[in-house]
Amino acid sequence: MSYFCKIQQVDIPLVSVGTSTFLGAGQFGKNAKIYRKQFLHNSNAILEILEACYHAGGRGIEVIPAGKISEAIKIFSETYNDFVVTGSTFPAPDPLIDDLVDMNAKIIFVHASVSDQKNEKLRQLLDEVSSRGVIPGIAVHNPVSTLKYVFDNLPEIKTFLIPFNMKGIFMGNQKEVENIVDSHLDCAFMGMKTLAAGKLDPEIAYDYISNHNICCASIGMVTTEEVNITTKFALKAFR
Repeated sequence: MSYFCKIQQVDIPLVSVGTSTFLGAGQFGKNAKIYRKQFLHNSNAILEILEACYHAGGRGIEVIPAGKISEAIKIFSETYNDFVVTGSTFPAPDPLIDDLVDMNAKIIFVHASVSDQKNEKLRQLLDEVSSRGVIPGIAVHNPVSTLKYVFDNLPEIKTFLIPFNMKGIFMGNQKEVENIVDSHLDCAFMGMKTLAAGKLDPEIAYDYISNHNICCASIGMVTTEEVNITTKFALKAFR
């Protein structure tokens, strides 16, 4: 039973723990502050989620380096040699690419706050990632506009982290995003926000995703029960 897909000949987990919950990202509304307090500076709480996901079949994490997340990854990677890190640059003047390289990240996505600007800074960060021998990718919050820009101006980039869910939340024009994704079979799309910030039942959410050209997902989860249920349905969708 495989827990990985291939992206540019590299094994990437079908299911990775997303770190938006650990950071307390704004899309979680009133729960954001609760999640941030529970996880960001608590490596044991992070490790509990990583352990549960690993045993459910999720073999990685998609990380923005902050708080105690890096510490937890170091501990976990020493225990499980098939645990895979992918990551996104930090949305600040220092993108912390060195930190992600030190974690042995297999893909580094340029953060959407940079990508969606569609300017020279995007190209600079992609070049910096490539120079480290890591697969460069692009994360987006504005999928239609940014993906079209990349296809026209950076055709060598084939790996993307995009919001993708049945409700179309965070996607903009949902049908157009679906068409773009499904017509670019030469590209690898990792889904994020696949549960629409907790608004979707996992079985329904991943049944929808199974019908589209999404090869894997980064999923923010906060309890071991949620991990077990969500990972089961996500793996079923991607196999």
